[in-house]
This record gives sequence, structure tokens and C-alpha cells, in this order.
Amino acid sequence: MSRSRQSTLSFDAPAETMYAVFADGDYWQALMDRYDDLTPGKSDITSFSSDGSGIEVEFRQVLPREELPALLRSVIPLDMAITRRQIFGPFDPQGVKGHYAASVSHVPGRLDGRYVLTGAAAGSRLEVDSTCKVPMPLVGGKLEDMVLQSVNEVFTIEGAFTAEWIAEHV
Repeated sequence: MSRSRQSTLSFDAPAETMYAVFADGDYWQALMDRYDDLTPGKSDITSFSSDGSGIEVEFRQVLPREELPALLRSVIPLDMAITRRQIFGPFDPQGVKGHYAASVSHVPGRLDGRYVLTGAAAGSRLEVDSTCKVPMPLVGGKLEDMVLQSVNEVFTIEGAFTAEWIAEHV
């Protein structure tokens, strides 16, 4: 059985501006640099493309095993390497749909989700619906909850970073 969690990020900028930010490779590189400042691991963009058909970005983050919570260290034998691929469809004033998938080396399971970027009365909203499945007896459910909580924290950090980026660059 998998678990799901929803989160909504609100931005002062309109959806069109948000989409333009997500379509900017410099934004993603700056986000990786921020992650490198926040964590002892390394974050790198592995692929990026943006054109009329949408936006695709993939990045890899490596977190040292000794920095992981004890429950994760019990199931992850090495440093945790997370690969996340995000795809946004073409800009649509009615709402931009997208999805993401993340994988962790040396760990069974999956994490994925859907995005919807829409305009709001004062700016825009990014709604994220995430699903996690860890097929491990006894600890799978605990890991799923931990992963989904961490994902919400990641999106909150990325939302704050994005607001700063817009204030400085747009």
C-alpha cells in the first residue's frame, strides 16, 4: 500500500512568471548551489531542456550516509543518491500540469507526484500531490511517512528559494 500527501505553495508572482523561472537553467543551477550550501552532499543538474513543448529537468543529490536519520541508515548501505526528474507541460493560462519522479540508489520503492501551477487572486499556486511506496515489511510505512514529510519540507525550501530568486532576478 502506498501513501500520499498534498501540499500547496503560494507565490506572489503570476503563473506566467513562475513558469518563466522554471524554464530558466540559471534558476535550477542556483537551486543546486543552494542545496550545496544547506547540505554536506553534492547537487548537480544532469539534464535540462526548455522549449515550446515544456520543461524537463533532472538533478542528482548525494547525501552522506552519516547525515541520514537512523531509520534510513538501517536500510541504506551507502551515501544516499537521489535522482529527481521534473517535467512541466507547455504554458497554459488555465493551468500548467506536470509531474515528477524520484529514485534513491540502493533502496526499493518509488516516489512520484503531479504538479498543477495556476494563477491565484494574488499571484499563483503550485499544488503538489506526492505518492510514496516502500515495499519493506515492518518499516515500509514508517519510511513512506518519513519520505513524504521530507518531500514537503523540500518543496517548502524550494518555494522560499524561488520567492527569493524572483525578488532578485525578475
